[in-house]
Amino acid sequence: MDYIIENAFSIEDGKRSKVSMLVRDCEIRYYGSKSLNHSILKMDASSFIITPSFVYFAPDIPDLPFEQFKVYFSDCFLKKGCGTVITNFHVSKLKDFDKMLVNKRKLLLNSPIDFLLGVTVPAIILNPLLIIKCKQAKIPIIFVELSRMRDLEKIAWGWIKDVSFPYNPIFIPYFPSSMKTYRQSLLLRKWNSTLQSEKLLHLSQPLRPDLPLTIEITKKIGLYPKKGILKVGGEISYNLYLQNNEFNNDDSIDVNKCEPSISVQKGKFAMVNEKPIFRPGYGDEITIKKTSLFV
Repeated sequence: MDYIIENAFSIEDGKRSKVSMLVRDCEIRYYGSKSLNHSILKMDASSFIITPSFVYFAPDIPDLPFEQFKVYFSDCFLKKGCGTVITNFHVSKLKDFDKMLVNKRKLLLNSPIDFLLGVTVPAIILNPLLIIKCKQAKIPIIFVELSRMRDLEKIAWGWIKDVSFPYNPIFIPYFPSSMKTYRQSLLLRKWNSTLQSEKLLHLSQPLRPDLPLTIEITKKIGLYPKKGILKVGGEISYNLYLQNNEFNNDDSIDVNKCEPSISVQKGKFAMVNEKPIFRPGYGDEITIKKTSLFV
């Protein structure tokens, strides 16, 4: 269906501006500040704030029966305006890689939103063979579980850099939940100095599961400009928040405190009147051809 959303408010860098969006032939044909004069269905969205669908980090998605799975995804993601999740599967031995990957993909067969897979491994098994496995399976993210300083020092970073090219998976630190903050800080300093010295693509901090990922992070991972942005030629995935006193007095959106009134994912409703619409299997696994193209 072709339509125009006009007079919606967008908030960027703390500033509010009016925007219009033209959707035609299942594609965004215009997104900007001009008024559009087309003889197609128009929606006056002057009461709404518009955002792109969000990208969330969702570690350790549980294996649940369908009805519980539906509730979990509806409450944790659809109600938050999330259109894409990055999640992980754990591998403690290289020989288990294929089995754990298959299990995770089966678990996500009914996902209503798109997902990107990364592998979580203890630092002691980070080696060139693992990188080759990730390249073959098109797994672009390697979460490295850090527990001891000497595990980082034993990694053959030079060899890992050699086999990473040209796919160049991104390395992201990952800590056991029981680790104390000061210990994490020490390991992060070592992590960043090491990977900067080796010139390996990495994040300096673990991903947070409670906030939408920033554009800077999605660029490094390779999701930008496909996800988390509204642009001409882009995916029709957006959220509409009904303005209230909180928004009128503060040009920001705390996505942890409010739910979108309407969400659209890949052209179909995912939320209407703050009620999620669960479409089993509507989500696809995302394949990243190359990380960090726009950094």
